[in-house]
Amino acid sequence: MTTSVGAPGRWGMLALIVAAQTMANVGPLGIPSIAPLIRQDLGLSMAQAGSFLSAYYIGAAIMSLPAGWMGDRWGVLATMVIGQALISAGLSGVAGSVSFWLLTLIMIVAGAGYGMLNPTTAKAAMAWFPRRQRATAVGFKQVGLPLGGAVGALIMPHLGLSLGWRPAVMMPAALVAVVGLLTWILYRDPPDSEYAARGTAGGPSLAAVLANRDLWLVALSTLIFAGMQTVWMSFLVLYLTDVLFLPLVQAGGYLVMAQTAGMAGRVLFGVLSDGYFQGRRRVVLVIAGAGSTACSIAMAGTGPSTGAWLLGSLAVTFGFFGIGWNLLAELVGPRGAGTAVGLGLTISSFGVSLCPPLFGLAVQRLGGFAVPWAMLGIVMAMNLCFLIPVREGRMELS
Repeated sequence: MTTSVGAPGRWGMLALIVAAQTMANVGPLGIPSIAPLIRQDLGLSMAQAGSFLSAYYIGAAIMSLPAGWMGDRWGVLATMVIGQALISAGLSGVAGSVSFWLLTLIMIVAGAGYGMLNPTTAKAAMAWFPRRQRATAVGFKQVGLPLGGAVGALIMPHLGLSLGWRPAVMMPAALVAVVGLLTWILYRDPPDSEYAARGTAGGPSLAAVLANRDLWLVALSTLIFAGMQTVWMSFLVLYLTDVLFLPLVQAGGYLVMAQTAGMAGRVLFGVLSDGYFQGRRRVVLVIAGAGSTACSIAMAGTGPSTGAWLLGSLAVTFGFFGIGWNLLAELVGPRGAGTAVGLGLTISSFGVSLCPPLFGLAVQRLGGFAVPWAMLGIVMAMNLCFLIPVREGRMELS
């Protein structure tokens, strides 16, 4: 059985992949929901409290490209499990941190684990499904990011208020370890797949990926997509608690709404790309970018008098467009999926690492959030120009 018709058991493997992706994101993406507690305990500035995910993605940037290449050449199982082990160990270390700089260093280590996990799970999902289902399959796989973030934002504020922020971080660390063990026991490669684990002859060289002009254009564009997404996830709760004076649990509820809408966006965008847009991926990214732009500019006009219905609408709309995008792997096909996602994550991680601290510094220097929110939207609108010259037919790697 080849990937042209789909291997038997692929939906079960996809469920395992989604579980791995979900649990890996509960802790790291849930930490912003308890950032006010960490900020108070460690005496952090606004920029520092909003930079936890930036540190996490520095590790991802360092590791994702070599990990993607390893997944293409040597298979995904060992890379996935090692990545999960690093995330679990890193979160455990974060829970014991006594200073901002120690917490930041350990978040980088945990991020290296995610840099190993994310491109290899994309490679696994691509290998198990035929071309006509790839965007849908990877969309389901990528649901793990907002789903994990939603679970973290839902439960970690309650745990943080009742037990303290340190036990709230230890809980997802244990969950990642459990799912890592299940992955080691249950995962297998698709039978007789031309993209199976150790099919080294079938994968493209690293040089071939790095020489792909159109892949670079999309990767550079995703730098801003990922940076904007992380700014929203990092600062939404801080903004709602510090400026709109909402209670922590209520503010975390808006983050849950955004992450939940992001789940729907990742699936629906994949289905639309496979079906209505007949395999065209660029138009989906343009739609997602336009929606994100509108939400950030609208967010600049909110304040203490803003009603819950408007805040909820903005959270859901941004979640759908700003978190729901993710189609880089499908643009290049399964042979180079791991390496391509590794390159994309490496480039986009610079946006993730730089944008939240810059946004936080802008908030501090300008004395408020309104101008930084508006600037964020304007930068995204300009960023869409990277997608204009992309030639999708030239991106499939062989």
